[in-house]
Amino acid sequence: MSEFGRDADLSSRTVIDMAIGVLIGWRGCSQREAFEELAGAVRETGVGIGSMARALVELACGADQSAPHCAVALSLWGDLMPKRSALMSAARN
Repeated sequence: MSEFGRDADLSSRTVIDMAIGVLIGWRGCSQREAFEELAGAVRETGVGIGSMARALVELACGADQSAPHCAVALSLWGDLMPKRSALMSAARN
């Protein structure tokens, strides 16, 4: 495998792990449940797991929601966003 291929694999794995962490934080679920939810979203939408994970992480970070697949991630997990905003507001006070 080329160095580029290894870097891409590591990058995708890192983003997937981050997305799993987002779901764990938002849902209060286990790592396995979060991965199963992410995998289910991939099966439901046909969006690749790396792309779906990146879109979820971008939403969690408050990135531009026009980024690729963010609309799909928003439709799946948008209901969790207000909870996140409320938690951040409470943390600031």
